[in-house]
Amino acid sequence: MSDQSIFFVGTPSEVGHHAAPLQKRRKVRIVDSEEILQTAKPGDLAVFTTEHFDRFRNACVELKQRNVATLYLIDGILEWRNAWENRKHEPACPWTMRPVLSHKVASIGESQARVLTQWGNGAKVEVVGVPRFDGLKPTENLASNTNPISPAAFRVLVMTAKWPGFTEKQVENAARALTDLKDWIAANPTTTCGRPIETVWRLTQGMHDRVGVQNRLDDLTGAELADVLKEVDAVITTPSTAMLEAMLHDLPVAVLEYNNSPQYVGAAWQITSAEHIPHVVPQLSDPAAEKMLFQRSILEEALICDDNATRRLEILIDRMLEIAAKKLAAGENLSFPEAILTPADVDDSANSVRLAHKTAYSQVSEFQEDNIVELQAQLAHSRREIKHLHGELAQLQSELDEAHRIFDQINQHPIAGPVVKARQKLMDWIERFKTRRNRNSEPHTLPAPTKIESASADPINQN
Repeated sequence: MSDQSIFFVGTPSEVGHHAAPLQKRRKVRIVDSEEILQTAKPGDLAVFTTEHFDRFRNACVELKQRNVATLYLIDGILEWRNAWENRKHEPACPWTMRPVLSHKVASIGESQARVLTQWGNGAKVEVVGVPRFDGLKPTENLASNTNPISPAAFRVLVMTAKWPGFTEKQVENAARALTDLKDWIAANPTTTCGRPIETVWRLTQGMHDRVGVQNRLDDLTGAELADVLKEVDAVITTPSTAMLEAMLHDLPVAVLEYNNSPQYVGAAWQITSAEHIPHVVPQLSDPAAEKMLFQRSILEEALICDDNATRRLEILIDRMLEIAAKKLAAGENLSFPEAILTPADVDDSANSVRLAHKTAYSQVSEFQEDNIVELQAQLAHSRREIKHLHGELAQLQSELDEAHRIFDQINQHPIAGPVVKARQKLMDWIERFKTRRNRNSEPHTLPAPTKIESASADPINQN
């Protein structure tokens, strides 16, 4: 099908930097989640960079039903807190990527591919890399970088991920970690080698105001970060894809993580409490070769580090479009084989572990059910009820809007308006008078004496 189209789903600010590398090679359109449903036709391909929010998830499901090929292009690391420790009433899907909704998922490296396979996506996973990292290939020099701007100073970039935390407690821990680091550097302005420490802060979500530092953050597309990384000697960051980008620049990287959560991408240096700061910061200023070598092994496990991620993405898309065209020509629904980019045989070690949904989500009754047809019926009924509720909400909103309109007309009426306002003032005065009268008439009594129990009656309160 020569007229097949490729779409990146989202707004330009959301997906423009993800689409840019491929746009240099192919005609790519950026459309939002509503427009894609009006534009894409069977045999086209839609690229998603997230399946976390309902507007993308709903679009993905509907596109698949219309025989539009779908690809989830992961652009960063997996983060434990985002996956498993979200807010109790998380507004987006708490089971993102478990499983992936799209026909295929492009992972950034082998370790991520293994996790996605463990989560039940083995047939969908293709290892691609990060296209926007093409051109950033680590050198053979494993020593710390020399600062090109101020050789006498040790410049360290301190940054947070786009979301410093996913719960209030996590955000508090991030703020405390950053404050501890700021205070230590203020008390220790030079390294053990006598180099003055210069700190570049790149904090998100207003964290710089909370910590009390001057921020250097202009955008979150990665363009600014690439320039900043050329000016610093080391990076301290909360878990973030920036870890990998800094490692590609051969900068020593420390993870700042007071939550002490498991890390899908580790680091050679870790700060999980204030006690670690005096040991880690001096090491970053003069990193040992063996730790830099260990960091390199982490990088190569987490990310394909060659310059061909964009080319692999292009090959994957072309083959998916070719398969889609053949399926539609044969009158079949879209489906895709395993391992489009890799050999068909799968490493047994990568398939030895699987996510046990019943255990992982033991408190969610829906995951305990085995009757798929019954669950499908319940899902259909739930969707029907939701549709009805949306209709009722729309009707109530319409009635409320009409009531507001009538009330505004009454208030603006030259005779009725002043009467209504005077009545409201009188009712407010009466209510305040009743409150004061009740407060003054309350008897002042001493609390009743409490019975003193023996110490042995409550073993929990024993000293």
